[in-house]
Amino acid sequence: MRELTIIGLLLLCFNFIIDLNAALPDSSYVNKLQDINQRIESSLDENNYSELASAYYDRAIANFDVPLRNQDIIGDLIESAKVYKYLKDDLGFYNARLALAEFYILEEIYLDEAFKLTSEAFRFYKQNGIKTKVVKSTTQLGRVYQKKQDYEKAISYVEQALEGSIELQDHPEELRIRLLIIELFGKLGNVERVVEQGLYTINLEASYDLDIVSTKINHVIALNLYKDNQIDQALEYAELAQRNLTSDSQLALDNYELLSSLYGEKSMYEDAYNAALSSNNIKTDLYNQEKYALSNQLAVKYQTYEKEKEIRTLEQDNEHKEFMLDQRTRLFLILGSILLIFTIGAIYLYRLQKQKLQAKNLITKQQEEISQQKINELENSLKIKNLKAMVNGQEAERTRIATDLHDSLGGMLSTLKLQFDSLQVDHAHLSNDNDYHKIMSLIDEACTDIRDIARNLKPNALEKLGLTAALKDLINRYNSRGILDISLHVNQVDGILNQESKLHVYRIIQELLNNALKHAKAGEIDVQVNKNEHELLIMVEDNGVGFNQDEVERGLGLGNLQSRVNLLKGEINIDSVKGQGTSVVVHIPIATAIATFS
Repeated sequence: MRELTIIGLLLLCFNFIIDLNAALPDSSYVNKLQDINQRIESSLDENNYSELASAYYDRAIANFDVPLRNQDIIGDLIESAKVYKYLKDDLGFYNARLALAEFYILEEIYLDEAFKLTSEAFRFYKQNGIKTKVVKSTTQLGRVYQKKQDYEKAISYVEQALEGSIELQDHPEELRIRLLIIELFGKLGNVERVVEQGLYTINLEASYDLDIVSTKINHVIALNLYKDNQIDQALEYAELAQRNLTSDSQLALDNYELLSSLYGEKSMYEDAYNAALSSNNIKTDLYNQEKYALSNQLAVKYQTYEKEKEIRTLEQDNEHKEFMLDQRTRLFLILGSILLIFTIGAIYLYRLQKQKLQAKNLITKQQEEISQQKINELENSLKIKNLKAMVNGQEAERTRIATDLHDSLGGMLSTLKLQFDSLQVDHAHLSNDNDYHKIMSLIDEACTDIRDIARNLKPNALEKLGLTAALKDLINRYNSRGILDISLHVNQVDGILNQESKLHVYRIIQELLNNALKHAKAGEIDVQVNKNEHELLIMVEDNGVGFNQDEVERGLGLGNLQSRVNLLKGEINIDSVKGQGTSVVVHIPIATAIATFS
């Protein structure tokens, strides 16, 4: 059926050629398409995707130039863009999509899609500084609006493109853009601007020593003057365009038709007839060119079909040989398969029985593991409850002791200081008594110690000012003793933790500092509290004497420290070597610190 269809198309093509006394298909076009098709086949065989993308693009561009544009252009450009995208070749990708948009504009189809593709290409060229392509894509955006008959927007885009071409000193492109602007002014009915810009562009072209658009501009001026009923001036420009006509058949056709109308308006009927006759001849030539292009395209498809047919014949021969070989081996395969089936059946039954036994053992084992897991979870829950009760009890006792110290013993010492201080009023000689001043100093020191003990037992700054302020207060009290230098770095944790978690973090750092002060003999201690998306990180490092972890007994301090870390479901890592200091890192999950005690 396919062969008959193709033969029928070829006969139709040949009939067109015979009727028109035309020549054989253009061999250069046919050869060019064959070469590109060969490049595509070779690229596919060799997996040369860069060449494949280029060949698809070249085939599409080659079909742009024929009178009857091939709809295969769309498929080739889409394939080219796909391959360039696979190769991550952005320039090739956007060039292919820009060409696809250009085809849509020429055919006046999918104009919204053409605008989208051109806009995306424009942004890429703009970002990468490809100025020539920026000018081309900007002009193409104007052409989209021209096809949509939104001439005001079209002019705004084309004028931007004009500025770019002037900046690049691309005179041919500048002249073509100016011609487009003149045509758009004509669409808006602004004849005065058409004439003004047209004459300016013609003079500009002469200064560039080029001959690209002047003939077309004269025709456009004549056409717009004719529409404005300025017949004499229109005829002058149309005749000027006629004298300079080149090989542009469509322009010649349009100008002859315009001349025929103008001569008719002037009652110059013989000239009108001759112009109409010339117009008719050009139409015939254009028609012949379209048929000629169709024959070229059919010739390429026919030759491609013949090659595919030859390939199919070879494939059928190979299939026949393979079929005969399959027939000879099939009998042996059947006999071997029967024997294999019996063997596999026996093995299958054995393995099935074995798998049943394994499955039974596995289920039993899983049930035991699940039971053990439930027991472990229950034990962990009880441990956490006990830890929480113990820690809460400690905090309650600390609070009670701190209150008693502050309210009773602290008050008594303050009263004692006031009464002792008042002795100077009655006994002026005491102001020079060294023993008096020593006793007063001891009372001050006792008051300070009582306040420090109370603040350590119950850090009021933690409730009133937050974790960061409480830690700074704790560090300042240690530093005020002048024993060593303690630095603190806290990364915004106050808004993350709940109040009870803040207290645990404070106690953990307090315990680590106490241990360092008692045992490390350090000159410097660095305290860091940081957070990330998943955890709170506490790190305390000193440059002290260090210790061997296997030789150190875990006392009450480390036990309390571990209890608080466990309560927060965290982990504590201690890294210490004798003579090299100690580093303690505590990891606490953020989710636990927020939710467990809230």
